[in-house]
Amino acid sequence: MVQAQAAGPGPAAVDSILDVDAVTLQYKTREHLITATYRVSFQVFPSDRFVLLGPSGCGKSTLLKGVAGYLKPAEGEMRLKGQAITKPGPDRVMVFQEFDQLLPWKTVKQNITFALLNGGRCQTKAQAEAIALEYIHKVKLDRFVDTYPHMLSGGMKQRVAIARGMAMEPDILLMDEPFAALDALTRRQMQEELLQLWEDTHFTVLFVTHSIEEALIIGSRVLVLSPHPGQVKAELNAHHLEHTNVGDETFAALQKRIHDMLFADRILEEEAAPHV
Repeated sequence: MVQAQAAGPGPAAVDSILDVDAVTLQYKTREHLITATYRVSFQVFPSDRFVLLGPSGCGKSTLLKGVAGYLKPAEGEMRLKGQAITKPGPDRVMVFQEFDQLLPWKTVKQNITFALLNGGRCQTKAQAEAIALEYIHKVKLDRFVDTYPHMLSGGMKQRVAIARGMAMEPDILLMDEPFAALDALTRRQMQEELLQLWEDTHFTVLFVTHSIEEALIIGSRVLVLSPHPGQVKAELNAHHLEHTNVGDETFAALQKRIHDMLFADRILEEEAAPHV
């Protein structure tokens, strides 16, 4: 395993928000018990943009479901602010890849106010509407406050989902490949907007992707996971990288380092597989 690079003086001086300690996650199919991750450990600190990166099937999304409280570890423990995670809660809000995560019969504003009122964040409709409008403005959808989801583009729907998640002000925002289904230009725009939102509020995010480039752009820290079952290969700093660095020497070197790590695992898997 590659040793983690120092993440700077900030994380060392504060308590972690999320602790994932030697977690093995499993789930059942009709015929098999699948081990998705094996003894994975990491910590997420306040204002981290922490990215889980790895190939399909390495357990990235399964880890996110575990943090969300939907899956209990077979071994190890997940703790949020020192308390064991045993069930879902409003202190963790998830943004999915799918565009249909909004309630289709509610407008943009109503989707957010519904979450605020039912999630216990607000006690009155007026308070919920004020917060909803604040976050709608942050994601640049002021002109679409009363628009229904079927009238929005995929990128706009994801903006609403992000606004809804951030409006809940969770301890940690969980994002499961939220831009994967977008076209390249919209994806880049959404990445830039997410980073701008982070600059404005410094929320804590646990972000899943299989794109090395996206991981280095979005992440302040990147956890590289091996192919199935997912195990920690490395934890790397990327806080100094952004869109403007794509293609430069530093960005390309780190991109190649991660690619080589993942590609080496793939070769080993192929060599170990039985040949017909």
